Amino acid sequence: MMRRVAYLFACLLLPLLASCSEPTTPAAVLYFVEHEPGAEPYRTRMVVTAGFLRMDGGPDELDFLLFDRADGTIYSVSGAERQILVIRPRPVDARPPADFRHQVVRDSAAFPAVGAHKVVHYELLTNGKRCYDLYAAAELLPEAVLALRQYRGVLAGQQAKILPSALPITLSACDMANNIFLPVRHLEHGFPVRLTDMTGKTVELVDYNAEFRATAAMLRLPADYKRLTIEELRMK
Repeated sequence: MMRRVAYLFACLLLPLLASCSEPTTPAAVLYFVEHEPGAEPYRTRMVVTAGFLRMDGGPDELDFLLFDRADGTIYSVSGAERQILVIRPRPVDARPPADFRHQVVRDSAAFPAVGAHKVVHYELLTNGKRCYDLYAAAELLPEAVLALRQYRGVLAGQQAKILPSALPITLSACDMANNIFLPVRHLEHGFPVRLTDMTGKTVELVDYNAEFRATAAMLRLPADYKRLTIEELRMK
């Protein structure tokens, strides 16, 4: 009888031991609700470690984005296609338009704090047009802010690459400011707890845990997926 009890106890304990033995990394996890005009809201998640930034739709999502903060490479993983799009950093080698004026309008109204951090409302304008409607919490999640600044910088370099081939009518002053020439201006006032761009897309922080533990699997790319660079994709 004692042997059977010991056996059952071991069977119950082993899965716990296995999960505890999996390597983890200190991280912050952030949860958002995103809403685009004409579409249903959807939830997204962001995991930030000292070395990586991961974006996905939740723990069961096969598609995800992994940003290597050390070398600045973005990996966009498609589970359905079993493919990884590789986007490497490049400088912003384009020139801004001659008429390119920017303004920050700060609201004096008071808003509820987030995690004891004061929230301030800003409007970020270019050439008189509102490009971002921003609610930012000063000094909230500084490592996440830094990771997003690095990530946005890489995207800006890629956007600048295609700028010469873009039709002028397809790119507004806000497009060029937000995505190429001032890609981190919405991150200069703290963490964006609510951000609406010029298209009406809104991203709102709904929860976060600054003491999360990221597993090694969350920060690992599928070894058997085909890899394709952004340059190869453009040539297709």
